[in-house]
Parts: sequence; structure tokens; C-alpha cells
Amino acid sequence: MRSSNATIPGNVPRPAPSVAAGIAVNVVAGHAAPLSESGFQERLRASIGSQFDRFAYYRQICAKRKVSRADLLTFVTDGAYHRLPGVASSAFKLSKGMIEELNDLSGPGVFQVSSSTSGDPSYVYTGTAELAHITSRYGETFGFAGVPVGIGFAPSLRILRALSRKAAHKGRKAVLRMQLGLEGSNEHYERTYTTVDVDILKTVLNRIIGRSAFIRKMPAAEIAAIVRETEKQGHPVSLGGLTLLLRPYLDEFREGEFALHDKGYVAFSGGGYSGAKGSIRGAKIDKSAFVAKIGAVFGIDPELWATHIKDIYSFTETSAQIVGFWDRGLDDFLFRPAADHRVYIVDPETEAPLRSGRGIIKVVAPYTAGRPTAANTCVLQFDEAEIVTAEEDGRVGSFSHVSRFAGVEAAGTIGCAFKAAEIAGV
Repeated sequence: MRSSNATIPGNVPRPAPSVAAGIAVNVVAGHAAPLSESGFQERLRASIGSQFDRFAYYRQICAKRKVSRADLLTFVTDGAYHRLPGVASSAFKLSKGMIEELNDLSGPGVFQVSSSTSGDPSYVYTGTAELAHITSRYGETFGFAGVPVGIGFAPSLRILRALSRKAAHKGRKAVLRMQLGLEGSNEHYERTYTTVDVDILKTVLNRIIGRSAFIRKMPAAEIAAIVRETEKQGHPVSLGGLTLLLRPYLDEFREGEFALHDKGYVAFSGGGYSGAKGSIRGAKIDKSAFVAKIGAVFGIDPELWATHIKDIYSFTETSAQIVGFWDRGLDDFLFRPAADHRVYIVDPETEAPLRSGRGIIKVVAPYTAGRPTAANTCVLQFDEAEIVTAEEDGRVGSFSHVSRFAGVEAAGTIGCAFKAAEIAGV
């Protein structure tokens, strides 16, 4: 559905199929039925077995642990997913020079590319079916039931697709992970607006005189007009995207500027609380003060924050998207893993699962088709988190207080614990 206000830049009608870097992705509307434990095991058994067969790099990691292919399948059958050796997310960084070792380029697909806050992007080759799954999941995780309007504090698809084209590697097309997030959310909402776009006319004039593209940031007055028009129509609205792009607007609005109450929703992803996300830079964000400011400006009552304000924890090296709603008791987001993946908080030196306290995040997320195009069925991410609830075997039911792991850096790694990187073969 196209908005009647065609003068507002960044307004995107809901498309039919999404297209990521030239690969058609059919995004299925609605929410898929939760994956059963047996269904998860079936996917994982196929994924981890295929990963062992196809990637010598993963076989080397297993050999260091004295783990055979049969052992991997036994771990899956026993539900001991934490025993599956993980690949460090940093191994997918371009600087590591292991793109071909970690990715199977023999079939159709594209590289998913990270936003690269460190200046060293990850490249994860992804087939059409998995790309569709990830994009569709973003429609679910970013979306709220019954909310027709979304304002994305993010670059437009025009910008993201141009950046994706530039990220092509080894003769293969690429797609920024952020682009999949925006395409998925566009599919969910009837009307979507983005706050950063290219001004076509001024860009054409700039090109004539040898200058770069002219980027236009949506004025606060235009955002206010969208919110007020949505309020007037009695419709709910969702604010989302990148924290660093919303934060400056909050300073332009007064507290009590809007009165959305239960019709106001917020969904962010990509972190950025440290003050950096990709090439975007800003002041460090205090999450508690940030959420309180959002509530005060948009009139979202504190009692609603546990159902109306959420963050999505995800990273390019895994398909998993983990939703966390604001918890006033924890003074942070409370993340709960979904049925299509498992999360463990592990010791950074041994990769052993913890049942309490803080450790680094390990994600087990099998491919939907059971045939991985990258060695990322089980990934160690060097982010630290606090366990809130966990099973006896260490499977995490909920976690909070996510931050970048501040361990000892190994040579050639960014923000990675030496022992964990060594264990993972990086």
C-alpha cells in the first residue's frame, strides 16, 4: 500500500517479492509455525553433517577437539548441542583470507556482508532459500501485529542496494545484512519510511561538477507529520532501525511531543550503543536513559515497555535473530531465543557452557534446507552476555546486558579472546 503523502522521501510501498542483490527472495507473509525439537534436530543433523563433509576448515577444528563426524551426530541425537565445536565469527572477516575455505561458492547465492564497524567486513555466502528465511524472519522480528506504519531510522533501500553492489566479491554479488532487515520489515508494514536517502536532483548536479552523492536526512518536522497523521487516523506506528540515527531526533523533540501510548512501538537492531555502527558515528548511548527518553517523547508509558519496545540481537555470521523486550527490573533488554536456534553463554577459554554469570555467546542455528553454504551452523560470537535463565545443560532460556567482549586480543583479531580464538582455529 503506497502512502498518499508522496512528497515524503523514503516512503516505500510494500513490495511483492523482495529482491536482494539480483536474487529473488520470496518472503512469506505471516508467522511460521514454531519449529519442534525433533524438527530442529533433523535440520541440525543434516546441517552439521554436511558442514563436516564440505569444509576442511571445520574438520580441522573437530580434529583438534578429537571429535569425529559420528560424534557430531551423536551430540545432536542426545540434544547436547553445546558440544558441537563452534567457528569464531571473526574467521569470516575479509582480512583473515579464508573466504573460500569457509564458504561453498559452487551453487547459486550471494554474500551476506556485515556493516563492518571495525572496517573489516564479514562475508558469508548464502543460498536463495536461506536468504528468504532470514529476510522473512526480519519481517517477524521487526514487526508488531496489527501495526501498519513503520518509520525506519535507517538508510533507504536505494542506498543499501548501491552499497551491496559495491561489496561484490570473487565475482559474486553481495547484500548487506542491513538490507535484508529493511526488506523484511517493508514486507510486514503497509507503509514504510526511511530517514536517510539520496536526493536525486542534487546528486545529478553534484555528479556534473565531480562531487559525490547528496544524502538527505529527513527533517524532524517530517517525522512529526508522519506520526501525527498516523495518530489522527487512529493507527499504531512502529519506530525502528538504528539507535544512532534516532538519537539525534530525540533532542529535537520535547518530552510529551506525542501521545502514542499503546499505539507506539519501537524495534531496533544492530547495536550501536557504543557510539559506532558501520561508518555511522555518534555519542555513546546509555540504554536506560535512551529508552526513557523514547517513552517520554512519544508518550509510551513505562508499563508498556515490556511489550512495545524491543531490540533484535543478530549478526551476519548466523541466521538467528533473537528478540529482547525492555525489562525494567533488569534495566536492559531481556532476550529470549526462538525455536529455530539455540543459544549458550560459554567460557571464553574453554567454550564450556555456563549456567550463570557472564560469558561469550555461542549460537547453534541450522540451515532451513539442511545444506550449509558456509561453515556457520555453530558460531562463537565475541559478545558478552549475562545469563538470566538456563537449563541444566547450559541451554539459555533468556539473557541480558549484551556488550562487546573485552578479552585479550590475539594477533590479527578484533576484540576477541585469545584462548577462544585459538580453540576455534582463528
